[in-house]
Amino acid sequence: MSEGIFVLQLAGEININSLTDTRNKVESYKIDQYDKIIIDLEKVSFFDSSGLGYLVVLIKQVKNNKGAIVFCAPNNLVKRLLSTIRIDKYVNIYESCDEAMAYMKELDIPAAI
Repeated sequence: MSEGIFVLQLAGEININSLTDTRNKVESYKIDQYDKIIIDLEKVSFFDSSGLGYLVVLIKQVKNNKGAIVFCAPNNLVKRLLSTIRIDKYVNIYESCDEAMAYMKELDIPAAI
């Protein structure tokens, strides 16, 4: 696993119709090779339950690999959706991606034994 920070930019509506494309895009980046992941939500206009479920899957994958994941720059609707399903209890959500990047740069992740 790299000690780098990967920024995953999502855009548009993340819903049942776009989820396969989104999943394929994410898998093509091989984000499991990174120990710090920032999910940039600035250009996401909406998540349906399928899209929100996929975020939960991403969170679990990163945490199972002993990595860190944060979200940044959600609009008010997306922020409310994340809060409604309580993702904000498990993942830090930053107003800006600069804030998220600053946090990740300071974060020390212990090496796997």
